[in-house]
Amino acid sequence: MSQRQSTAVNFSRLQSATSQRQSTAVADCSRLPLIAVNVNEPLSIESHDNAIRRDTIADTIDISVTLVTMSVIVNYFKQECKLVMLGLEHPKPTDFYISTWQNTRSAVPLLLWRLLLLLTSVGIVITSFTFYIISPFSAGYWFIYLTHWGLGLMVASTGFGVATSARVYLYGPISADLNLPWFVKTFWVLHNVSVPVAFIITVFYWSLLYNVDFQEEMDRGLDIAVHAVNTVIMLLMLMSSSHPTRFLHVAHPFLFALTYVVFSVIYYLAGGINPLGEPWIYPVVHWGEPGPTILVVFVTGLLLVCLHFVTIGLAAARDILAGRIMRSSAAAGADENVALRNNAANT
Repeated sequence: MSQRQSTAVNFSRLQSATSQRQSTAVADCSRLPLIAVNVNEPLSIESHDNAIRRDTIADTIDISVTLVTMSVIVNYFKQECKLVMLGLEHPKPTDFYISTWQNTRSAVPLLLWRLLLLLTSVGIVITSFTFYIISPFSAGYWFIYLTHWGLGLMVASTGFGVATSARVYLYGPISADLNLPWFVKTFWVLHNVSVPVAFIITVFYWSLLYNVDFQEEMDRGLDIAVHAVNTVIMLLMLMSSSHPTRFLHVAHPFLFALTYVVFSVIYYLAGGINPLGEPWIYPVVHWGEPGPTILVVFVTGLLLVCLHFVTIGLAAARDILAGRIMRSSAAAGADENVALRNNAANT
């Protein structure tokens, strides 16, 4: 047999052996169990026990966070509901004239900011009252509306804020060893009242009065602006301050609201009318129909309380955000009685 023929025979035998091995492998594989695999679902590398342990840890963390949150809330109300918190004392007088957004102890930044807000408030009040003076109606009607009471509060609050900052700038810091002076306490009360009242006036107007085409101002554009700008000003006052808003101080806006309700009742019983000669101040607060009116007053009172809590939340958010943004400085831990400015001070 030639070499070429021998090579061909060997190659044929090799092909036959290879085919036989492939057939045997296929037969063996056919006897294996089939496993269905969903290619759309990734295979998990964790065992069943590990998955259960992971879920248990996650549930434990959630329960711990819930318990800590509830503990914080309970401790907050336990502290805030103490009778002493109804008073008007605070261990850090600087909170009333240094902004939470400052990293210096200068009274100037907040003084200038409050002065700008005061001038804006005075301009709004003067403009509103001027329109009543030049109108065919008596200017005395200006004083019967809750909105204008709120504008008066806005001017008083920003005014006492300016006075507090100016007093500190001119005569030095307020001592932490004594009680807060009367003008600081007055500013605190006015601030507690004017912020939620500004909110309630805006909500009351845009939810109840605007839809019935009610108009307090003698100019329609001014009527709309007044019921938005007042809230913006008081919100800016709140967010630029440092002093706290206490839970029990809800009594301050509540007493103010109660005073206006009593005034509106007396005004109705005395035969008071609005500029159009109608026997009510607001169409939704008509004491000739006591049922719906009492309901509106009650709901408004609850909303005012809720807005006081909103004010507390905004103040807390302000402090947290400012604490994260502002870098630490000497203003944070400085002695309350250290002079705010002197020849060598870095303010």
